[in-house]
Amino acid sequence: MKSRKNRYVTFAALFAAAAIIITGGATFMARAAADGNGGNMGSKGISPVTGTFIQPWLYNGYTDERWEQEFSMMEEMGIEYIIMGDTLSCQTGTPITDTSKWVITANYATLNSSYKKGRDVLTPLFERCKAHGIKLYVGMGNTPAGWPYLDESATGFKEISEMFADVAEDLYNAYYDKFPETFAGFYFVPELYNSSAFDSEARRNNYVNKLSAGFHTIFNKITELNSSLPFIFSPYVNMFGGSWVSKNTDNIGLFWKELLANAGFRDGDILCPQDSVGAGGADLELLEPLTKAYKYAVDNCGKEIHLWSNCEIFVQPKDKFFDNYDGYGSYWTCCTVDRMVKQFEIVSKYVERIFCFAVPHYLSPYNTVSGYYDSYKYYLENGELDSVPPKAPKKFRTLFMVNNGVKCLTVSWSGMYDNLGVHRVNIYKNGEFYTFRASTRNEGGSNPAVYPNSFYDIEYTPDTAETVVYEFEVIDCSGNVSERSQLVVEPGSVPNKVRISAGYSGPIKHAEGAIKGAEAAAKKALGE
Repeated sequence: MKSRKNRYVTFAALFAAAAIIITGGATFMARAAADGNGGNMGSKGISPVTGTFIQPWLYNGYTDERWEQEFSMMEEMGIEYIIMGDTLSCQTGTPITDTSKWVITANYATLNSSYKKGRDVLTPLFERCKAHGIKLYVGMGNTPAGWPYLDESATGFKEISEMFADVAEDLYNAYYDKFPETFAGFYFVPELYNSSAFDSEARRNNYVNKLSAGFHTIFNKITELNSSLPFIFSPYVNMFGGSWVSKNTDNIGLFWKELLANAGFRDGDILCPQDSVGAGGADLELLEPLTKAYKYAVDNCGKEIHLWSNCEIFVQPKDKFFDNYDGYGSYWTCCTVDRMVKQFEIVSKYVERIFCFAVPHYLSPYNTVSGYYDSYKYYLENGELDSVPPKAPKKFRTLFMVNNGVKCLTVSWSGMYDNLGVHRVNIYKNGEFYTFRASTRNEGGSNPAVYPNSFYDIEYTPDTAETVVYEFEVIDCSGNVSERSQLVVEPGSVPNKVRISAGYSGPIKHAEGAIKGAEAAAKKALGE
């Protein structure tokens, strides 16, 4: 999306902007309540998002302060549910049906003496969720080597399902009595996808029957344990795959209708499909027909199944080095807020709740740069996206440094700016898109997330003999795009010894300057 029209800020508007910055959350919450955003999709907060996934490798290093920050942010959004799937790991052998070769490690306070004991990542999460009134869906185990038992043959799914049923019982016995108000239900971690078997009635029926044999084992167990606890699962699609996938949304809907009807699903269970937009299995154009297919399935399966959506709020940009690694590590980032909002708007016509993968990982201002959350809050407050385009870098410093074992050109810049936050800088080389640099995440660590202020060209070495023209295009967290700025690097010009100022670190200091400027202008206008 190209830059939207610049707004001409009047004196009064500048004061209004300053007032919003000064009053902060209070002004925002009042506006959200007035507009009714707080009740959207059943949310009690400012956002329609009421649930999120979280993974323990992110939160294992949280301090008490970080926990409180994260829960405060989730409370503001209106998040009521967390899904945590990484409770147990089962390393299967060959053949998968030989359970004697399985090595099972429980990462919770297991009561099953046959399981190896790993780090308990579940008890602390239960305790934190209880303290903050958040309900927790608990994974019934996973097989980190993959899910081959979910292919059309379903080989091994019966045995895997028996293990999942045992894990569900162990989890229930270990946690339900201690956390009855927090234990929301059971999450099925493996991910079904749109198999080509969906496109043949005979193959589809056979596939449903084979999967149903395993699912019945799971449902019988969790119903025996506590029939009020729902089962939630989150399949995905790959609409751009080859002959192994179905690309027919009607057939996708038929498969899910038949599986929900025949596999033991109960009234109150939850289908929460991944929208697959973040991982690249679908796009915004496909999201509506796919969500309609799931809606058809739940409406026609003969059960009272809830339809929620798992919106993927991340993006995996691709550059020249995506398949030929150059050492740059930030290929997964939060998506721009304009895309995120479109995802929410599309699915909200069909689903009861919106979950995300994942607020703590990609949207939290404590794990990534604050620009994403601030831009989303701007949208919720104003009913429209921020439309002020960012500014591209103005000054560039060049030198040779060793990156990924290669002495190559490194470019640092200054003068880049956005009023809320920078998402990514696209870098063009001799007129062609070359690479990018994105804002980072701290992944639960203590180092702050940072905005991009440099890059290296692993193909430009001291031996490069031609002139190269680089262009820099900035995308902000709302999705606005800057004009391009240019750097010409001639042979023998590196290092250029240009002095640059500090790199972009966010709009806070600039906002404070705007407030002071507005105050000074007001005093002058009043003759003070």
